[in-house]
Amino acid sequence: MKNYETIKVEERDDGISIITFNRPERLNAMSLQYTEDMLDYLTTLEDNLTIRVLILTGEGRGFSSGLDLKESQLFYNKKVPEDYEKHKYLITKDLVKRSFYAQKRLSKIMLKLRRIPQPVIAAVNGPAYGGGLGLAIAADIRIASENAIFCNAFIKIGVSGADMASSYWLPRLIGFSRAAEFMYTGRDMDAREAEKYGLVSRVVPDNELMNEVMKTAEMILKKSPLGVKLTKEALNINIDAPSLEAAIELENRTQVICINTKDAPEGAFSLLAKKEPKYDKW
Repeated sequence: MKNYETIKVEERDDGISIITFNRPERLNAMSLQYTEDMLDYLTTLEDNLTIRVLILTGEGRGFSSGLDLKESQLFYNKKVPEDYEKHKYLITKDLVKRSFYAQKRLSKIMLKLRRIPQPVIAAVNGPAYGGGLGLAIAADIRIASENAIFCNAFIKIGVSGADMASSYWLPRLIGFSRAAEFMYTGRDMDAREAEKYGLVSRVVPDNELMNEVMKTAEMILKKSPLGVKLTKEALNINIDAPSLEAAIELENRTQVICINTKDAPEGAFSLLAKKEPKYDKW
């Protein structure tokens, strides 16, 4: 297992991988190195058949405070420090080019989280601000501690409130009007309000968060691996399906594939026998 500078990765024998954002001294702010670490590890999951569920959480007292604003000041410097020269797009003195490439790299994390075949569960253990909110809403499932706070903070720093896929996911998760108010004002949303509006599945006491998340992950692990992968694929495609007919056609093809695997009779007969099915590992 590769060691990363800004994240801790634990790949468990049961098929669960846990990414812990590991910059607690900066409330797990998203740095340039963080972007590269996340993209590198998420790429390894694209064709990984042994990891079946991914969990995201933060070290210390927060999930993620979003973009590291102190580091982002580098974009306004004519010359960047030597230890940042490995990030090639900083070499140019053109601010637009620097910002463009950095934005493209960071936003790729959101795409990767949706494209990997593993269901992603966000264990939101504190503030999820700006890009941290983006990470949470890019997950398939969000479970929050009582101390979780959500904020679409981009609008507070003189840029657009539409960033890190927030303008895509928030209207779909909480409705257009609530999303607009949340994004225009940059106000905080506490865990209970997030639960009320459906931004999170449920809220649990802080000391029970990871236990609750693990229970959900373990429930997923008991299902057919191919069935879960194709379910995520169908959800991602059909959220923007042009018609009911198109959505059903994709579902029909998904079911025909699954029915013709060993998992289908194993699942059906095990249900009738009231026992746990024994699915192939992939």
